[in-house]
Amino acid sequence: MSDFLQLTGMIKGEVRYSVPMSDYTSFRVGGQVDCLVYPADVPDLQNILSWGNQQGVRPFILGNGTNLLVRDGGIRGMAISLSRGFRQIEEAGRGPEETLIFAAAGGPLGNLVDFSSEKGLTGLEFAAGIPGTVGGAIYMNAGAFRGEMKEVLHSVKLMDSAGQVSEKESKALKFSYRAMELGKGEIILGGQFQLKEGNGQQIQAKIEENIRRRKAKQPWDLPSAGSVFKNPDGGPAGRFIEEAGLKGCRIGDAQVSEKHANFIVNRGKAKAKDILTLVEKVREKVFQEKGVWLKLEIQVVGED
Repeated sequence: MSDFLQLTGMIKGEVRYSVPMSDYTSFRVGGQVDCLVYPADVPDLQNILSWGNQQGVRPFILGNGTNLLVRDGGIRGMAISLSRGFRQIEEAGRGPEETLIFAAAGGPLGNLVDFSSEKGLTGLEFAAGIPGTVGGAIYMNAGAFRGEMKEVLHSVKLMDSAGQVSEKESKALKFSYRAMELGKGEIILGGQFQLKEGNGQQIQAKIEENIRRRKAKQPWDLPSAGSVFKNPDGGPAGRFIEEAGLKGCRIGDAQVSEKHANFIVNRGKAKAKDILTLVEKVREKVFQEKGVWLKLEIQVVGED
């Protein structure tokens, strides 16, 4: 703890200590992180990484906590949140057919969707209602309604573990289903999105329709982390889980949603251990019944 106290006087942003991760994850579970840092800008982040390198501390980058499960023992070390100093959205270039929009990593993805709609730009309607930050959406190659981030992403701004900033075009990056490869220690600072001119009313109508569809199918009334498992070959994970008779299955206050079987919800006092035990029960039952081993879409970090 005493080493982390050095950060307070080194940066412009805020440093917090012994922070319960249950306050920063949509599951509302998780133990404490030793130190949570909010860099105010790029130089702040570079100073934090430099200090971490000297101390042998490798930071964990915290997005909006919407696709994350932190174990009950919490996170030893340092977490960095870009949610305060990295939120800007701006037009980066306009051509005859396409417009580039830059969005920093720490802002909500919903803000980017709204910004594009207000500008009459089409391409991001599929992302309406997806929780989380811009950086998290890029890193997870987030998608819905047959669209995903890599299809509209022109380039990504990155910082390496030494604090060097670079920009890589999307075609030079490796994307897969709900994933993007990052180099060791690389941090996403933001991305440029390549969008097309469209009809503002039609864009807004599509956004509203997609949000309605998500709310109709998903359990928005209880804490969750979105889809727990990636869709395997052969169909949606939720269908396999439902056909295995697991809808409503419960361990403690962790429950397979009765509304959407690929969601696990916290009914009030669930622990990370309950959720992880339920995850394994679902995996094993689906494998026994369907011969399919489900892969996690959520990220699991921390100590038991």
